[in-house]
Amino acid sequence: MKHLLITTIAAVLVGGRGAENAGKTVQLVEGGSARASIILPGEPNELEKLAADELAEHIEKISGARLPIITEKQPAKAIKIHIGRAAPDAGASKQRIRVDGNDPASFRLLVTDHNVQLVGFSPQGSLIAVYELLEQLGVRWFVPGEIGIVIPKTGTVAVHHQDTIQHPGFRGRILTDVPNPWSRRVRMGGFNAGGHGPGWRSHPDKEPELYMTEDGRRTGKLNLSHPEVFRRTMQACLEELENDPSTEYVSVGPYDGHGFGVHPWDAHDMDPLHGRVSVTDRYVKFFNLLLAELHKQYPNVGLAFYCYSQHMRAPVREKPDTKILPILAPIDVCRIHAIDNPFCWERQYIRQIVEDWKALGVRMMYRGYLFHLADAGIPFSMIRQVRAEYPYYHRMGMIACRVECKPAWAYHGPSLYLAARIMWNPSLNVDALLDDYFTKFYGPAAEPMRSHFDRLERAFREADYHTGNVFDIPHILTPRVMLEMESSLQTAERTVPDESIFARRVHMTRVGFDFGVEHLKMMSAVNSLDFSNAREHRDKILDKIVPEAFEHEPVLLSRRYGSAFIRRFWNTTVQSGYERITNGNEIVAKLPDEWLFMLDPFDGGEALGLWKPGIGAGSWRPLKTWSQSWSNQGLRYYKAPAWYRTTTTVDGRFRGRLIRLWLGGVDESAKAWINGRELKLLESGLAPIGRPWEFDATSAIRFGQPNQIVVKISNRQLSELGTGGITGPAMLWAAGREKL
Repeated sequence: MKHLLITTIAAVLVGGRGAENAGKTVQLVEGGSARASIILPGEPNELEKLAADELAEHIEKISGARLPIITEKQPAKAIKIHIGRAAPDAGASKQRIRVDGNDPASFRLLVTDHNVQLVGFSPQGSLIAVYELLEQLGVRWFVPGEIGIVIPKTGTVAVHHQDTIQHPGFRGRILTDVPNPWSRRVRMGGFNAGGHGPGWRSHPDKEPELYMTEDGRRTGKLNLSHPEVFRRTMQACLEELENDPSTEYVSVGPYDGHGFGVHPWDAHDMDPLHGRVSVTDRYVKFFNLLLAELHKQYPNVGLAFYCYSQHMRAPVREKPDTKILPILAPIDVCRIHAIDNPFCWERQYIRQIVEDWKALGVRMMYRGYLFHLADAGIPFSMIRQVRAEYPYYHRMGMIACRVECKPAWAYHGPSLYLAARIMWNPSLNVDALLDDYFTKFYGPAAEPMRSHFDRLERAFREADYHTGNVFDIPHILTPRVMLEMESSLQTAERTVPDESIFARRVHMTRVGFDFGVEHLKMMSAVNSLDFSNAREHRDKILDKIVPEAFEHEPVLLSRRYGSAFIRRFWNTTVQSGYERITNGNEIVAKLPDEWLFMLDPFDGGEALGLWKPGIGAGSWRPLKTWSQSWSNQGLRYYKAPAWYRTTTTVDGRFRGRLIRLWLGGVDESAKAWINGRELKLLESGLAPIGRPWEFDATSAIRFGQPNQIVVKISNRQLSELGTGGITGPAMLWAAGREKL
């Protein structure tokens, strides 16, 4: 939908409202006394009443004067502020709005000598018109809660003459997991579509004939050419439409996960991210068949599906019906760079996918991710992604943005606020908005806080890492970067008065920064097998930082993931390691970071005997484990088994004790041999981190001489957390003698 902004106002605002023409003003409050009444229709709806309450409440906070809220037939003050249907020109205003669109959120704000009319195309639009007026008066809602509200203090409140009509840039503007009233005040809402699954459920064990197979195993993906699959899906679509005939798009996409197998409807177009055939043609053909039947009864209905994984690429053989709505969800693609970064080939790949769909005459929707999927607590800002990508998606004709958030307001404030404002107006002046944000939110600390965020943004923008996994973080948030960020944060803390609102806002970022500092120290301690130190940093995070972050309004770390990554993925590793070096247990050998390495793309290594001692190693290459991920070593897209090999000597003093091989992190599964003997698995981990893998090495050890350790890793799919292989430190440890 075209974004239209017509204005004659002179207020200094963000988003294209200039100050070039002062014009006349209407005084709503003068010298602390109300000169205006807020007028509701005789029988106002809930949104109209909310609009009146919001306006009265905020003007009272600005001026101390409470504007009376009345109905049309009650006596009014000299200036009349009409809400929605109470406006004398409500019908004409809707006609004016309709000229350039009919989005329910659209509105007209008309100010003349003695009248202010706030008329939406729907009640939602009237409410948004109120927020527009309040923004013109200087009110801001930068983050949720009282701490995020900026309200100017003045005894006189005046609004400029104007005739402003606005339409949202995107029909749908959704940030998940952000609270009201902040969400509605920044104009979120509108169209939404999509989901996982075709609208009905079955199970491969009960009806195997309806499902695909992959690598000889039955999967959870439906066989789309089976007549029963078509029948049930059609039935589910019809039932949904019968329940709500106004439904614009029915969700029919596949269930989440992998296991698509190979189908005759596939076009044999390779998906380079997953190393498998793209299945988009298969699904487009299925959707076309469904629509051909549905349009006999519902000619305007469309089908929506999440466009990601192996069905993200545009089809190459099937021509999609224009009522198909792909919802782009690039979860497997680099999550730390923006689409305009020429350095990042994966984001450029997304650009090509969008343009390919557009060339087919299909409109899209965007389902993005505005948090660090591998750890939602580390310092991470997404200003660059938002300012580069959302206007681009609008230019490419996308109709809506539904963005998954796990808000950690310590660092997510600027990017989430910017995302909301760009969703409304994709052509706004981003630099002006950010200046407005930092100046008003941080006050005297605006400059050092802008520098703090700029340094964080630059660190990720310039990073030559393209996955976003947690193991890359120490290479991005390097000691130098953290030192520079600490310096700017300290400057900000010194600049703001103690106990001031600005000091409280700076402290929000301090909590998030300290989380990052302790997280990095914990990772470093784990990698050096210093588990006592790792426990200290883990405990500081869980006992001090996380409680403060969760008690804050708004929450400074994600309630869902802010501590979950520590508890689920790092806590067990830290505790496991600590238990193996205390109470009489001790480290036998610290295994190196760098091992010899061999790819096994056809999984023939066991049959070939790559585990046998004494075989040649000249063709094996050196590869890092915990210090560098597969991605960083040229194996970003490798999804198959691989082999690791190293040698260590075990001192004879450990003779007669139980000895274990401990792997701190594995993505996805492991088998191990020492001196040609396969080790018994004692503990299997949760890929890629979360629970160490452990093997009984007692009977395989040769004391006082080199021991060859061989580990086979199987890695079959992309992971949001790791990228394959051994991802953590490794050691041999011996149990205390009393445990024999």
